[in-house]
Amino acid sequence: MSKKLPAILCAVFAAVSVVLIVLSVMNFTKKSDGENGVIDEKTAGLVLAQGVEADAPSAELDGVVSNNMKNQNEFPAGILEELKPAYAINNNLVGWLSLPGTELDTAVLQSSDNNYYLAKDFYERTTYETSSDNYGNIYLDYRCLSDGLSKNMIIHGHTTGRASGVPKQAFRSLYDYRDKEHFIKNPIIKYSTLTEEYTYKICAVFLSTTQKKDDNGYMFNYIYPDMSDNNMVGYIEQVNQRKLYETGVSLEPTDKIITLSTCIYDYGKSVDTRLVVVGRLLHEGESEQIDTSLVKDNPDYRRPQVWYNSKGKTNPYKDSAKWEPSPN
Repeated sequence: MSKKLPAILCAVFAAVSVVLIVLSVMNFTKKSDGENGVIDEKTAGLVLAQGVEADAPSAELDGVVSNNMKNQNEFPAGILEELKPAYAINNNLVGWLSLPGTELDTAVLQSSDNNYYLAKDFYERTTYETSSDNYGNIYLDYRCLSDGLSKNMIIHGHTTGRASGVPKQAFRSLYDYRDKEHFIKNPIIKYSTLTEEYTYKICAVFLSTTQKKDDNGYMFNYIYPDMSDNNMVGYIEQVNQRKLYETGVSLEPTDKIITLSTCIYDYGKSVDTRLVVVGRLLHEGESEQIDTSLVKDNPDYRRPQVWYNSKGKTNPYKDSAKWEPSPN
C-alpha cells in the first residue's frame, strides 16, 4: 500500500493542477498576491504561464524556480497590480499583450538578445525539455524600450499549430488575420508595459521574406525600433505594397507602431517568411471602432520574386526602391 501512495499522490496532484489551470486562466486578473505581498509561485505560475502547454507537468514547477523567479515583496515603481504575480516569477517580464476577441493574452519577456526566448519558456526552461516543439516564449525585441514606447515596438514569437483545438503558442492567433473578416471583428491590440496600458489599432497585415535571395537581393527590414519620421515615409510605402488588404486605418510618419511577427510558410517550406501584424497607437480622442466600408482586398499585394517565378508572372515591384531603416 505504501508503495502505491506516491503514484496516487502524483495522480491527484496532476488532476488538481489541470483544474487550477482552467480556473486560473478564466480568472487570473482577480488573483491577489496575498497578505504581506508574498506570492505563491505555483499559483502564479499556473495563472500566467501562457507559453507552456496545458498538458505540461505542473508537478515540476518546484524544480524550475531560479534566483530571478522567487517570491518577492519589492517591485518596480509604478508596476501595474495585475502584473505583479508574473513579475515575481520572472523578472524579465516587460509587459502584457492581448488581442481582444482572440486567444492571444500573454506575458511578454525581454532578454539581452533575440535568441534567448526562442527556446526558453516563461519558467526559463528550454522548451524541448517539456515539449517536442521548440516554441519558446513571446518576447520584445532586445533593442526596444522596456519601460516606455519605442517608435516601433517589435514583438517576436513562434507559431506551432494546434493540439485538440488548443494553441501551443500564442502567436498562432496571428494567422487568423490573413482573413479581413477576422480583422473587422478584432481590430485592436492592447499592450501594457509594467506601468502603462496602451491601445493600438491594426493598420496592416502583410507577409515578408527574410532572405535577400528570394526577392531580387532585397529584404524589407521591418524590425527596426527607432525610425525617424522622415525615414518612416519609405517604411509606409513598403507596408502598403505588401498588405493583404486595405484596413482603412491611417498610418502616418509621426505615428508610433507595434509589430507582431511570426513564421509562416505561405510561399513554401524553402522560403523563410514572416506574417506581420502592425498596429498604430490610437490617436487622442479616437474611437476603437473602424470604418468597415474601407476594408477591401488587395489582390496585387507584393510577393517575393520566387513566387512570381513559380507562377510565370511578371513582378510589378521588381524595380521598386529598396528602402532601408534609419534613425535619421
